[in-house]
Amino acid sequence: MSSEDSVNGSIFKFGRHEFLTEETEMAIPILIILGLATVMGTFGNILILVAVATRKSLHNVESIFIVNLACSDMYVTSLADPMSVVAKLEGSDFFDRIPGLCRAIGSLCTMSCVASLMTIAAMSCNRYVFIVHSKYYNTIFKARNCVIYCISFYCVGLCLVLLNLADIGDHTFDHKSLECIWARMATYPYTVVFSIVLVWIPITVTGICYLRMYLHVRAVRARVKESRGERSKGNKPPSFRLARTLFIIYVVFSVCWIPYALIIVLDANDTFHFGAHVYIVVFAHLHPSINWLVYYATHRKFHNAFLEILHLRRCLKRKQDVTSSSGSQTPFDSTKQTSTTDG
Repeated sequence: MSSEDSVNGSIFKFGRHEFLTEETEMAIPILIILGLATVMGTFGNILILVAVATRKSLHNVESIFIVNLACSDMYVTSLADPMSVVAKLEGSDFFDRIPGLCRAIGSLCTMSCVASLMTIAAMSCNRYVFIVHSKYYNTIFKARNCVIYCISFYCVGLCLVLLNLADIGDHTFDHKSLECIWARMATYPYTVVFSIVLVWIPITVTGICYLRMYLHVRAVRARVKESRGERSKGNKPPSFRLARTLFIIYVVFSVCWIPYALIIVLDANDTFHFGAHVYIVVFAHLHPSINWLVYYATHRKFHNAFLEILHLRRCLKRKQDVTSSSGSQTPFDSTKQTSTTDG
C-alpha cells in the first residue's frame, strides 16, 4: 500500500489485492456483503418486474413507480455492486487501464440513485394525494403523467452528471471508499448541493407526506369514533396497506443513505479514516437489495405473486395438506386401519 502526503491529510492507495491482504478483517465481510447484495438484489428486482408484468392485480398506476424503482435499483445490484467488488480487489490500476470506465460507472450510479430516491418520494406523494386529496388523484397521477415523472427523475440525475463537463464536480475512483463514485473533493460546494438533492430533499418530502397522512388518518378516525361512539373495526383498506409498505421502504432508505449524505459533507478536509467511507458507501448501496423483501413481507399481492412465480405456493399447500391430514387422523382411525389390514 502506497501513501501520498497532501494538505488534506494522508491519502492511501491500495494496489492489486492489497485491501484484501492488508485489511483482511474489513475486506472479507465487505466482499461477502457485496456478493450477497448482488445476487439477492438482482434476483429480487427481477422478481418484482416479473410479478408486475404477469399479475393483472398489479397493473395499476402505483406499479409504474414500483417498476421504475426496481429498474433503477437493478443497475446498482447488477453492475455497480459487482464493479465495487472489482474495485476493492484490483484497486484503481484496473480502471486506469480502461479509460472512461470508472467515470461511466460512477455517472450511471448517480443517475440511478437519484432516480431511486426521487421515485420513493413520488410514491409517498402518490399515497398522500390518494388518501388526503383523493379528488385530485386521477388528475395528478394519470398513467402518462407518472411515466413523465419517472423520466424526469433520470433527467435530474443527468443534469448533475452533465455539470461535470463544466468542471463542476466529477466522477472518479475514490481511494477512501474504493469505489467508482461521485468525486466528493472535486468541488466541495457542489458536493453539498449533491447531498441535498440526492438525499435530503427526498427524505424531507417523503417525511412530510407521511406525517400529513398520519395526521389526516388520525383525525378521520377520531371523527368516526365520535359519531359512532366506537372505534370502527375491520381490515385496513389496500391504500393504507400500501402506504405502510412504502413507509417501511422510506425508513430503510433513510437509514441507509443519511450516513452517506453526512460523511461527504462533514469530511470536508478528507481526514476521516478510509474505513468509515468504505462501510458507509457499501451500507448506502444495500438499499436496492432490500426493497423486494419489504414487498414480500408487507404487501399481500406481491407476497402471493412471488410465491406463485417461484412455484412455492403449491409446495406450501401440499405441506399444509399433509400436515392437516396427518393431524386429523385419530388414534382410533389408525387402529382401525391396522386391524383392517391385518384381517
